Amino acid sequence: MLSCFLDIKREMTDIPETPMERRFGYQPNRRTLIKIAAGLLLAPAFGGEISAAPAPVFRIRNKYSPENPKRAQRPSTKYIILHTTEGAEAGALHVVRRGGLANYFVSKSGVVYRIIDKRKIAKHAGRSMWDGLTTIDNYSIGIEVVGYHNKDINDAQYDALRELLRQLQSLYDIPDDHVLTHSMVAYGNPNHWHPYKHRGRKTCGMIFAQPEVRARLGLEAQPDHDPDVKAGRLKNADKKLATFLFPEIPKPVLVASTESSVPPPPPKIEVPDESLVIGNSNTAWEIARDHYNHPSTLYTFPNGTQKSGDQIENWNRIPPGTRVTLNEVEDENYEGFLEIGKDGDTAEELAGELYASSTTIYFFPDGYIRTGAELQTTGSGRALLKKTPGKTLVLVGYVYGGRVKASRPAATIAGRKWNYPSTYYRFPDGRILSGDDINPKKIPPNTFIFFQQ
Repeated sequence: MLSCFLDIKREMTDIPETPMERRFGYQPNRRTLIKIAAGLLLAPAFGGEISAAPAPVFRIRNKYSPENPKRAQRPSTKYIILHTTEGAEAGALHVVRRGGLANYFVSKSGVVYRIIDKRKIAKHAGRSMWDGLTTIDNYSIGIEVVGYHNKDINDAQYDALRELLRQLQSLYDIPDDHVLTHSMVAYGNPNHWHPYKHRGRKTCGMIFAQPEVRARLGLEAQPDHDPDVKAGRLKNADKKLATFLFPEIPKPVLVASTESSVPPPPPKIEVPDESLVIGNSNTAWEIARDHYNHPSTLYTFPNGTQKSGDQIENWNRIPPGTRVTLNEVEDENYEGFLEIGKDGDTAEELAGELYASSTTIYFFPDGYIRTGAELQTTGSGRALLKKTPGKTLVLVGYVYGGRVKASRPAATIAGRKWNYPSTYYRFPDGRILSGDDINPKKIPPNTFIFFQQ
């Protein structure tokens, strides 16, 4: 009799079969088992067969990224991060697959594509933090859903995403309030508008914070605050977005006449302003977030002149009425290198209070490499920190591992992070490669290695 409730056609063959799967057809978690038991106890008692509506077919296909073989396995899996493509399906799938920017991709038709093996690191959340843990890619599964951050997904996508979440949560024992949105975990370094580390770098996936949407996905709990803002690790740079991501959900109210708890309808929360025109209260950062100075972001001034984000030198002189055109698909990377003259004019502007830290590393145009702490110890170094040459590259939040040698291989220096996508190698000839592009047998002696804390 139990099988009539669980007759779901599934094609997710990459999840190992367990004894529970052989019996039930999938691996149920504790909450699901309780629901099954309750359903059987409450089922009508009669001798005939119990009929049930056919469950939606779950369709999953392989479209593995060329990056998949290179990627390291995650040390642990604590979270699932939900994203929206912010663009059309064909272009988004191409970009996500090419860069290995998600573990799974949910199409408009409800077909789910495997992009990066579920056990491996996908480059999907970039500069991120949650509850003090940074670089969330290393501890999470990334799911890219075709759609937009402020628009609902369709029924086929709801069915597919709900089943995908159920399986992954069961496999990795991930609670509902650890299913987060990209907009919740992304954070920004100091910039022209915010001289501190701040939340609000992304709006990506924010629709999945709405209680009604989460309920349709089978998620019964959600975070009610930002733990990093509350702890003072980050500052809130977008109060509207924070209100949307962490709505106040009314508790059930006891109604005396019926003696039952009836929750009031959830409040309607307006989506933050979507205007793409710069005004007195709508800056380039508020529109484009961390893509404000990206080459693919186009600014059309009131006189018809156009410039890309990397061509604008003075952000204070952008006239009101300038229209911003964003690139269709985000190519989310790790924080990577910031550049003096492009991302900010001074070291303090790029790294904030960490500009003289041992975890802020400067790559000067002449090949000189030093940490902020090392520069701070000499007069000439302090002068470089105060007036850093243009085109100097800066890494914030990194460990300067030193030189790779035959007697000191990369794995000895960086441990399991030696081949993480967020780890960087600077070859003697000046080339810089990430960890997932490295062949450990072909690292030249005296190559420098830098890895995140």
